[in-house]
Amino acid sequence: MNYKIDGAGEAIVFIHGLSDSLLYWEFLANNLKKDYQVLRIDLRGHGETERGNNEITIDLLCEDLRNLLDELYIENINLVGFSLGSAVALDFTIRYPQMVSSLVLMSGFYKPDEQSKDILSQFKSALNSSFDEFYDLLFSMSLCSSVIENNREELAFLKKFASQTADMDAYIQSVDACLNFDVEDKLSQIDPPTLILAGKYDEILPLSSQQDLKNNIKNSKLVVFDDVKHNLLVGKNKEKILSILKSFIKKER
Repeated sequence: MNYKIDGAGEAIVFIHGLSDSLLYWEFLANNLKKDYQVLRIDLRGHGETERGNNEITIDLLCEDLRNLLDELYIENINLVGFSLGSAVALDFTIRYPQMVSSLVLMSGFYKPDEQSKDILSQFKSALNSSFDEFYDLLFSMSLCSSVIENNREELAFLKKFASQTADMDAYIQSVDACLNFDVEDKLSQIDPPTLILAGKYDEILPLSSQQDLKNNIKNSKLVVFDDVKHNLLVGKNKEKILSILKSFIKKER
């Protein structure tokens, strides 16, 4: 399992989304490691972590994280998950509430609704076709058209870079893991302070599902970003999210 750990002090753990890697968190990690111990991981079949022989499920990814934390002797964490990573973060918090000081869900979900099921099925179909088809579909769903138009060269580079290490079967299994994820009946058990960050125009996991999270997790707060879709860490929102995270963790500490 590939991971990167920087800094010292109270631990913040970051879990990326589908087809991403720990590099997704570079900006936040570089700005938080001065004050915290920052741990970033590559999920199974993502980045530099091997897929392994077991079928990928949210429960398995959750246990991978628990095993790593045990190896690193980290007993208490602030947990941040994006998209697929939010499901892992939710599952972990439900299983090991004593280990989680605070929870941050970015573009999160507790189960896929009908719209999300349809989008995830489209991802699976695209993955069975080609990486290019999947990546183009993912970008169109995750980023506003203006962001795509203004960053075409950078996005083309990222696409080429990502294609070199892409594990298509792992991504397909991860989509299935999302389709089979459902912790609706356990949300009331979540006790740590929870921050939910959502994009107003999210097409993959619509704002309504983020509002449902807010309504079902008792000690939670929802922040909606007006100018983004699924991927929140773009443009000026990077600084905004950094500031929000710092304030939230400091307050809950």
